[in-house]
Amino acid sequence: MPNNSLGIATDIGTTTVVLYLIDVETGDKLAVLSEVNSQSVHGADVTARIQFCAENGHDELTKLIREQISRMIIKLCQSVGVDPGQIESISIAANTIMQHLVAGYSPVGMGVAPFTPTSLFGEELPVWEKLPVAEGAKIYYTPAISAYVGGDITAGLLAAGFDKLDTPALFIDIGTNGEIVLKHKNTYYCCATAAGPAFEGAEITMGMIAKPGAIDHATRGRDQKNIEFTVIGGGTPEGICGSGLLDTLAALLDMEIVDETGRLLDTDKFYLSKDDGIYITAGDIRKLQLAKAAIAAGVEVLLHYAGISADEVKTLALAGGFGSYLDLQSAARVGIFPTSMLQVATACGNTSGEGAVLALGSKEAKKQLEEIRDNCEYIELSSMTFFNDKFVEQMMF
Repeated sequence: MPNNSLGIATDIGTTTVVLYLIDVETGDKLAVLSEVNSQSVHGADVTARIQFCAENGHDELTKLIREQISRMIIKLCQSVGVDPGQIESISIAANTIMQHLVAGYSPVGMGVAPFTPTSLFGEELPVWEKLPVAEGAKIYYTPAISAYVGGDITAGLLAAGFDKLDTPALFIDIGTNGEIVLKHKNTYYCCATAAGPAFEGAEITMGMIAKPGAIDHATRGRDQKNIEFTVIGGGTPEGICGSGLLDTLAALLDMEIVDETGRLLDTDKFYLSKDDGIYITAGDIRKLQLAKAAIAAGVEVLLHYAGISADEVKTLALAGGFGSYLDLQSAARVGIFPTSMLQVATACGNTSGEGAVLALGSKEAKKQLEEIRDNCEYIELSSMTFFNDKFVEQMMF
C-alpha cells in the first residue's frame, strides 16, 4: 500500500453516499464504498429533509451524515490496510442541500421562495471535529449553481468533458432531484425538476438500490407475455433497482400491458416472477411516470430558452445513481429524452463522484469548475406556466 498522501472523494446523493479512497500523487482509486444515505430515515427527498430541519433544526441531519462519512472512511482504509491519518484532502460533490448539511449550515432558506442558499461553496473549509483524517486536512466543496443545481452537477459536467464541447450538449442527472443542463454557445442553461426517488428504486413497492439481488435489466419474453430479467450477482431476485424498473416499464408499454396514459391494464400489479414474489404495481408506474414527465418537460424548457431543437443536440450525457446500468433504448422508449437524441446518448455513470475525484489535489480542475459555474444560467421552473404545460403533455407515453 502507498505511503503517499491519500484523499477522499465524496459524492453525497440524497439517496446514496459514495466514497473513493484516492492516492493523490498517482490518482489511483484504492477503494470505493457506497451506502444508503443515513439521513433517509428523515425523508426520501430534499424537500422532506428541509422540512425536517425547519421543524427540528439541522443538527441531527448534519450529525448523521458526518458520522456516516467517518465510518465509511475507516472502512475504506481498513479494506486496503492504510492509515486514515494519511488522508490530507477531501473533496465533496453533492446537491446544495446535502452540501449545506454536511458543512453544518441550515438548508431552510432553500425551502421557500426565493430559495436562498447560505453558500454556493467552491472553497476549502477545515474538517469537522472527530473526522478520522490527518491533522490540518481540508475539505473542498465543489461549486454549486443555485439552491437546486449543486456541486454534484458542476462536478458532473467537468467529468463528462462538457467544458471542452463546442456543439449543443445536454446533461441529465437522473436522481431524486433531476438536474438538467443544456450547453449552447458557452452558456450552460440549467434547471432542476422534482423527479422524486423512483428512478433510484426508492418509494417503489419492490424497489431497491443497485446491489446484489436487484433486477437490473428486463426485456419482453419470447412468448411476448412475460418478462425475462437479469439479477445483479445472479441468484434469486430480492427487488428491482432503477434500471430494472425503467426496462420493465418500457417492456410493459411494448406489450400493451401499460397504455399511453400510464394505466396498468386489467390488473393492479404485474408479476415479473410469481415464484419469487417480485412485481410492479399501478402506483409504482405512476411514480415513474411523474418522474419521467418532470425530466422530459425540463429538457423542453431548456431547448426553448436556448432557441434550438432536440435534433440539434450533438451530445447527451445521462448521469446519476443508476447511470451505470441504464439502458438507453428503455429511457428513450419511456420518454425521458426525445428519441432523436438516442444516437448521441451515452450513459456516464456516477459523474458527480468522478468530478470529485478530479478535484482532489488539482488546482486546474478547481479552476475549471469555477468557470463552469460562472457560465451557468439558472432557470427556475416552480412557477413557470410553460413548464407546467409541458409536464402535462409529457405524462403521456
